[in-house]
Amino acid sequence: MITGMDRLVAAIKGEKADRIPVFCNLLDQGVKELGLVSLYDYYQHGEYVAEAQLKMREKYGYDNVWSLFYVGKEAELLGCRKILFSPDGPPNVEHFVIQSYDDIHNLEIPDDIIHHPVFAEELKCLQILKREVGGRYPICGYVTASMALP
Repeated sequence: MITGMDRLVAAIKGEKADRIPVFCNLLDQGVKELGLVSLYDYYQHGEYVAEAQLKMREKYGYDNVWSLFYVGKEAELLGCRKILFSPDGPPNVEHFVIQSYDDIHNLEIPDDIIHHPVFAEELKCLQILKREVGGRYPICGYVTASMALP
């Protein structure tokens, strides 16, 4: 049986596969897939995000899973104290760490992001996805560019 990883590798090499790889960006939709009420609850548990990604990939048959939580995660890493969890849209930064030009000089980047508490649930999600589909389906991650960070 051909997998999403097989399709991606074939596309990269310019080879034919049964079809082109389809990467779907279903992220916040995991809340409804699991029958949860709020995005806040969903994003507090890496296992919820992983389970939803696995269920949606199986349900719709696309070729990847995402370890993405929300764009404000990096802001939390830099000291953001409040994320706005809207009932009708994706989470976003409510507390801006940079209030003035001078605040830029006070930003501190943690030395060890992997073990930082802000990323504990994302790491849990990645570990589950790797265990369940690693090598068979691409596990997509992301980094928010500094100029795009809310």
